[in-house]
Amino acid sequence: MIERTFQNIPDGKLGEADQQSFLVSLGWARGTTWDDLLRSRRVMMISEAGAGKTYECRTQRQRLWDEGEPAFCVELAALAVEDLRSLLDDDEEARLDAWFSSQSDVATFFLDSIDELKLSRGSFEQALKRLKKGIRGLLSRARIIITTRPIPFDKQLIQQLLPVPPALSSESREETFVKIAMRDHQEQREDKDEDTEPEWRSVALMPLSDEQIIAFARDQGVGDPGHLLEDLQRRNAQEFARRPQDLIELCVDWRVHKRIRTHRDQVATNVRIKLLPRNDRGEPAELSPEKAIEGASRLALAMQVTRRLTIRHNAASDVVDGEAALDPAIILSDWQPNERKALLERPLFGFASYGRVRFHHRSVTEFLAAQRLLMLRERGMTFRALKRLLFATTKGKTIVRPSKRSVAGARRRRHIRTLAGQRTRSAS
Repeated sequence: MIERTFQNIPDGKLGEADQQSFLVSLGWARGTTWDDLLRSRRVMMISEAGAGKTYECRTQRQRLWDEGEPAFCVELAALAVEDLRSLLDDDEEARLDAWFSSQSDVATFFLDSIDELKLSRGSFEQALKRLKKGIRGLLSRARIIITTRPIPFDKQLIQQLLPVPPALSSESREETFVKIAMRDHQEQREDKDEDTEPEWRSVALMPLSDEQIIAFARDQGVGDPGHLLEDLQRRNAQEFARRPQDLIELCVDWRVHKRIRTHRDQVATNVRIKLLPRNDRGEPAELSPEKAIEGASRLALAMQVTRRLTIRHNAASDVVDGEAALDPAIILSDWQPNERKALLERPLFGFASYGRVRFHHRSVTEFLAAQRLLMLRERGMTFRALKRLLFATTKGKTIVRPSKRSVAGARRRRHIRTLAGQRTRSAS
């Protein structure tokens, strides 16, 4: 089994916890392991979709369970509507009761995940209250790990409802007096403080390192994982292999073709995979991959033309000052609201902040925008009309400067042709 690592998220960097470039910049050398993480009593695990949060929690729960410890995985969306005990099987209930009867055992609760809870319109506060009630207030003997994508969540609510009370000492007053008299108590306390992990921490699950890519690919049946990594490095395509979900698909492709295909092919495959219907939970509406790609390409082109960085997901976006988000209801006006919602909740999009989402990677946005332009040309849009679309102005400000002498403009036009995989004749 691959040992994944974590990095503490610096203050003010929560919104970057799903950006691979940011996480890679933190490095793997000084990462935290699960053994370190489980020394803390309250842990927020914040990472993008497909990073492996749920798998890691379930694997650690099973490891602790096999070692005889009380450990439980609970879906927050279910906990918001049902009590804790009803979500456990008979063996789990028995171990929970044994924990209640013990005097010092620590139970571990993996709560997965805040973003799924919000998508189901469940109450985060209600879920936390049900957990607190379900464990009979034994918060000092509970270790709680909560997973989420990097979306806004109420940390103060967690601290309020699931605080870490001081642990009660099991030693008698006479024993404490003797230790103090012998000056051992303070020294042991200082040594303990030096070795103790923080009670509260927020961490990001790190992307797969090069070594982990090799090990993971070997587990996926790739006979020459070293060559796979070399080809990834040669094509500067490691970004498509650092999420377990993406690497699984890449390994399937490698076993067939024995090579990393072109960057365009990789992006196209990545887009299609991330727009497939989700089978891990219900969706607001049925949406075929073809329609999802068509809708995503329309949004991508609109974002490129308007220079919007985020897409409106819900009403929380409207209370944010600053740059407005792109409204998908305007771009996809012929879609039903639930279809737009289903599209924006697929893994191609990552949560940005306060009711907004964004495309997972800039190269995806550029590729889809280029595909949309080609489709418009194929449907008969003249080059002049296409040019007007690209060089539109908003409120008197030029969105894309069309000057032939513009290096950025020339680079953009070449990049569009490259991403689209076709050559087009530039205007004379």
